[in-house]
Amino acid sequence: TEISYTRFGPGARLAKHVDEHHEELKGRSGWSKPTRRSVSWLVYLNEEWDAAKSGGMLRCYERVHRPAPPIGATPNGDLQLGWLRAVPSDPVDRPVYLDARRHSTSGKGNCALYALRGGEKAYLSKDFAAEPLLFIAVGDALVQKVLLQEGSPEVAGRFHFIEPPKAKSSELLALLEKPDSGYLVKDVPPEGGTLVLFDSVTLPHEVMPTVDRERFACSGWFHEDQQPEHRSMDA
Repeated sequence: TEISYTRFGPGARLAKHVDEHHEELKGRSGWSKPTRRSVSWLVYLNEEWDAAKSGGMLRCYERVHRPAPPIGATPNGDLQLGWLRAVPSDPVDRPVYLDARRHSTSGKGNCALYALRGGEKAYLSKDFAAEPLLFIAVGDALVQKVLLQEGSPEVAGRFHFIEPPKAKSSELLALLEKPDSGYLVKDVPPEGGTLVLFDSVTLPHEVMPTVDRERFACSGWFHEDQQPEHRSMDA
């Protein structure tokens, strides 16, 4: 469990993000801890907050279509990193998970993307070696083209990351991509006594700028056990 006390001064904000990511996308340090974030929570400490005047709202991005379970993580511990957007022939949003414990015979890496169909893994990509760069700088279109087009061309165009890549170069790529239209925006005013809980992996959120006063909150994360690290067959 983690807990923190936060103060946002006038003009402060927090960009759109999620609170937890797959271990493989954090580099070697991603596998160094026994637990990971599972549920995020906030308790606001602001009296008589007028969001229209003072801003500072928590902006959450919920899926338009009801997702197919499980979301966030599979029973064996693989974390979600994207969605297959709902289409008329498959009218649910399907989580896309990263399997980083593949005993690949292709020699191309130990990772692959998959969705669940009837409780069974349906692999969508070819094998690859995951790098933090995949999360930091690569946009939807490159994953669709490089990783998914060969393995599952029928679903490649439906794929979107949960969280937009962070590198500045990806902002240029985003101009060429079709945005993920599968989100509804919900704003939560930081009224004192308000408790907010959400999934740390799957809910993108941001803190809108405060305007004319300080904004206070207690926040933290409930943890769950981390999945075992991949070991090669030669180890």
